[in-house]
Amino acid sequence: MHDEIIYHLENSEQFWIELDDILTQGQQNQDTARRSIDAYVNFVSKFQDEYLETDSQLTQCFYNLLNSSMYQTFSNIIIERTIHRATTRKELKELWVIFNVLYLAGKNNPAIFKLMVSSQEHDFILKLKEYIKDLDEGHRVQQISVNLLFEICRCQRISQNELSIFDDQFFDHLLNLVENTRDEEDETFNYSIIRLMLSLNEQFMLAVHGTSNDEDNDLDHNALLRVLSARIGTSKTFGENVIFMFNRAVEPQIQMLILKLLYEVFTTPETTEYFYTNDLHVVIDVFIRELYDLPEESEALRHTYLRVLYPLITNTQLCQHRYKQRQIYSLLSDLSGVSTEHFKPVTRTTQRLVETCLRSEYFEGIAPDKCINGMKIMPTLNSMMFDTSGSTVTVTSSGNDVPVQGMLVHGI
Repeated sequence: MHDEIIYHLENSEQFWIELDDILTQGQQNQDTARRSIDAYVNFVSKFQDEYLETDSQLTQCFYNLLNSSMYQTFSNIIIERTIHRATTRKELKELWVIFNVLYLAGKNNPAIFKLMVSSQEHDFILKLKEYIKDLDEGHRVQQISVNLLFEICRCQRISQNELSIFDDQFFDHLLNLVENTRDEEDETFNYSIIRLMLSLNEQFMLAVHGTSNDEDNDLDHNALLRVLSARIGTSKTFGENVIFMFNRAVEPQIQMLILKLLYEVFTTPETTEYFYTNDLHVVIDVFIRELYDLPEESEALRHTYLRVLYPLITNTQLCQHRYKQRQIYSLLSDLSGVSTEHFKPVTRTTQRLVETCLRSEYFEGIAPDKCINGMKIMPTLNSMMFDTSGSTVTVTSSGNDVPVQGMLVHGI
């Protein structure tokens, strides 16, 4: 057995030679592959501090496994074995190696992230949650656990039982981590925690959509919203950094997750004033910029912006300040087709969402007749609903989306 071997290494060259030997011995059959992946984890865990001191060395070590003939031939066996080992081992050095292997393997093949919540390994998400919550702040196993959990949630819908383990106490802990790491020179961990919370918020939205209680208070179903409602004024960094990410024009998937959180915050009475007014000004600036600049093929993302815009200008403190009222009105007028200088002919969905926004009291005094294209708009109850029929968000990895309370949430 590999794990019974006692290694005596004198230099890094011997380390890499021995590593290659371990991977080579696993090429024969499934049993040798299982033994070799165990030996690989044990070997790297033991010598990582001595011979894997740089990021490039770590990356090379992990990709030596993923690019090996053994992995290419027996990847399913190796991943199955590694996931099982992740749920049964407690040594942190070992777990750090295991989690990095699984993370990089999943980034190369996202289907692997789905295997981590299979019926055989139902404890994996719980283990990740425990490492995030219980380890010292900034511990490297805590950090890779955050990244793994984010990827798992991003690529699939997790079960109600799995979602229920993310309670108020867990989100309080995440928000405290965000506050405590705000001054770190390397902001990667801070923003990784926020990305995880954004993804879990989407999971709560999916869970509500799957029940018959869509009209219930969102606080009953969304632990993140409950905690945010109780921490208004005390989680400044989270709000600031969400808006900073939004303004930074991050990847479309993260942009969509942020929009979904904003929608939930702006449509839940207890959280409508969670963000500071200055942050909301930045949000308006981003909306104006993005709605003008989004390419034609990003119609679904444009619709999502418009769905969030209505509660933003209607339910938050902006309804009193009416920041950039005329610029927003001009933008909506352009989007509606009144002006064709910037936009091509709009779809019926875009038209309907624009009309909904223009009914807001936000525009009183500059749109007295509430007219679009010469036709007077009379508000009705049905017309105020955010109709999502015929719209599909394609920026997520799945491309299959379902409407959730007026928003679009990707369903796997």
